[in-house]
Amino acid sequence: MKKTIFTALALLQLLFIAGCGGTAVSGNPDIVLIIIDSMRSDHMSMNGYGRETTPVMDSLAANGTTWTRAQAQSCWTLPSIASTLTGLPQRSHGAGFADGQVFGIDQALPTLPLLLKRSARYQTAAFFNSAIIGEELGFQGGFDFFDCRGFLGKDGIRDAGMTVDDFLKWYDSGRDPNHPLFVALHFFDPHLPYSPPPPYDSLFGDPKADPLFNPFWGSRYQVDGINRGSVHMSDNQLEIMVALYDGELAFTDRQIGRLISGLADRGTLYNTVFVVIGSQGEELLDHGGFGHGHTLYQELLDVPMIISGRGIPISVRNDVAAQIDILPTLLGLAEVEKPIWAEGRNLMAGDSVLIQRYVPSSNLVWADQDLLTLRFENRLVIGNPGDMEAVLFDLDADPDQLDPMLPSRDSKDQLYYFWSIPPRGNPRSAGIMDGTAGMLRDLGYVR
Repeated sequence: MKKTIFTALALLQLLFIAGCGGTAVSGNPDIVLIIIDSMRSDHMSMNGYGRETTPVMDSLAANGTTWTRAQAQSCWTLPSIASTLTGLPQRSHGAGFADGQVFGIDQALPTLPLLLKRSARYQTAAFFNSAIIGEELGFQGGFDFFDCRGFLGKDGIRDAGMTVDDFLKWYDSGRDPNHPLFVALHFFDPHLPYSPPPPYDSLFGDPKADPLFNPFWGSRYQVDGINRGSVHMSDNQLEIMVALYDGELAFTDRQIGRLISGLADRGTLYNTVFVVIGSQGEELLDHGGFGHGHTLYQELLDVPMIISGRGIPISVRNDVAAQIDILPTLLGLAEVEKPIWAEGRNLMAGDSVLIQRYVPSSNLVWADQDLLTLRFENRLVIGNPGDMEAVLFDLDADPDQLDPMLPSRDSKDQLYYFWSIPPRGNPRSAGIMDGTAGMLRDLGYVR
């Protein structure tokens, strides 16, 4: 029965999106940027996963362009979303964690909503759901309307359904039809603790099967126990947690369906481009740990990327995409020239698939020192110049990253070169702001 509901919903979305290409329209499209926190691309049903977790997003991908290799610029939310909004890798914009302090976006850096507003007269809005991407950390820059729900712990979170409700309510009262719209929607649901609402909590397993590992597990102290090796999670307990995580994905996917249906009801779907990307992935004991923010393995950096809607070709792309590409790509859809300082590329430009490059990812929260990963096609080099050590992984031969190799001198030189590039941003520390440190501790980002 549940599978039938999901399948019917997926077919409904296919009909909605298929209609986008048949209507001739002029002017810039509305753009809906959907950022899903802690989302692994290998848990999407379209990527061969054994559960039907993402039928709506699968439909978006089937009627648009999707990338099989999309790389996050960090392993946790704040710097990754900063890269999405600025078109800069983490070491360039400087937002993240360093020397025991949390840094936000430098307000002197132009952001995607600001550029769309200035250069293409977009109305801009954001609906975010974490204190670490709120006004105190500079994420409101360029948005005409900014609604971020800061909270202490996940109990008071605005879930994906509430976020869609609030967006549609704003749309009906605050949308200016004289301007194209850019809206960024952040869905926090797949973040720990995994506590999807009924019936999604029991969709793939029994959430009450274990007294410890259940919808209430996932505090920083508990995750630390796993990551430090002082607490063991059995295979059966892991299955419970994965079932809950998948339930969060399924619930979020259903709410994206409601979002699409809501725009269809308002008659604007034909002129809309949807962009779906993960903030970062999530480790589920892949390398013995849990959560995110503590390593730069691919379970934390491999994220979904889908662009679908008005004028978007149907394609599956195998070139390496990145979060820094979102800014120049969406500016291109709005016929705005890419800024010279933006380090990403317009993925819809004709020659973008032919250009190989190193894609950087960096910034850890739960580690004694920072690391930098460079991806070149299906090869990764990870290291820190402070200890002059680096390792190489070949994802073709070793997709699970279990057999590190010695990198070539050229790979190490590239690593050290990227590490030494001076930052463009000079962000302000959030440590001086009342209340922020407590919220970050409760969210599990600082001790």
